[in-house]
Amino acid sequence: MSTYRGIKVTENNLHVENRKSQPGVYRGVKHDAIESDKSDKAQDGIYRGVKHSA
Repeated sequence: MSTYRGIKVTENNLHVENRKSQPGVYRGVKHDAIESDKSDKAQDGIYRGVKHSA
């Protein structure tokens, strides 16, 4: 694979966080588990005058 700050990066020493959304209390207000809705990536467009396509 590659190195990071002199340490060889392998599948065994990679840290992957798998967290589930949980209900809780935030600033005194109870809430349910929050489902994240990710939007689709932009296929094409213009950003700061530069046209791009995915």
